[in-house]
Amino acid sequence: MSGNNSTTVPLVSIIMNCYNGEKYLREAIDSVLAQSYTNWELVFWDNQSTDESPMIVKSYDDKRICYYYAESNKPLSAARNLAIQKANGEYIAFLDSDDIWLPEKLKKQLDGLIEQKDTGISYCGFETLLTSEAESAIRQADFYSKFLYKAHNSKSIYNKLLRGNFIIFSTVIIKKSIFDLTGGFSEHLEQNEDFEILLKASLHTNSFCISDIMVKYRIHSSNNSYLNARKNFSESEYIFSNLPKSFQISMAKDRNTTREKIYFIFFEKKWKQLVSLLNPRYWPHIGYLILKKIIK
Repeated sequence: MSGNNSTTVPLVSIIMNCYNGEKYLREAIDSVLAQSYTNWELVFWDNQSTDESPMIVKSYDDKRICYYYAESNKPLSAARNLAIQKANGEYIAFLDSDDIWLPEKLKKQLDGLIEQKDTGISYCGFETLLTSEAESAIRQADFYSKFLYKAHNSKSIYNKLLRGNFIIFSTVIIKKSIFDLTGGFSEHLEQNEDFEILLKASLHTNSFCISDIMVKYRIHSSNNSYLNARKNFSESEYIFSNLPKSFQISMAKDRNTTREKIYFIFFEKKWKQLVSLLNPRYWPHIGYLILKKIIK
């Protein structure tokens, strides 16, 4: 499939939210321009940057790049909702302003989405791009390399996501009609809004993974996913509580609680949490985590 004829191939709206992202921004935009699939629009939402980000975006002479300046600074979830309101595409892709796409990323995923009519979500392989020697960044990179990336052949990923989010959001393409069914990003979530979207979307559609590495996911010491580790647990509890009740949801909530207690013990030295782990409801999850560690 060629992306050169806009009358026969779908438009992809690429959502890029940015706040003071000048350091890596040009690399991210250049990776979009390098895509072999060319029927896209880049919805660039500037969340009131005070650095050179606006000048970098406006330096590109390409009508497919649509620059929007926010009326006020918003949390990422709210800013993403505002950006998506500007999207005209049949499909939505997400690219963080510090990540990089490889040239065949859009084409390979769009080919699969078009071929598989019952599929509305696609994600792909990624590699970590470590740009800091800080201990926090190194530990996060180790986490992703060992535990996060799993390419699943099954079309339904809902139950797999309930075990933990294994999808980097810069790898995701989702059909706009499916995204609309989710109701958008929950604007009170600050850490797991992308996880919630994937879970809600996977209730409505199948998905597929391309195992090829087509995204470079940048890790540095200021990544929100590391600094907000505690918030991850409380937001996951909220997300699970608002999904349709099932045995899998109950297990997901217990698993999340187990991980939270283990986090408090090992990272915050709250040893009293050890007593609560004597509850048999947490034993299967402790055993699973130990087994994963041994296998890895």
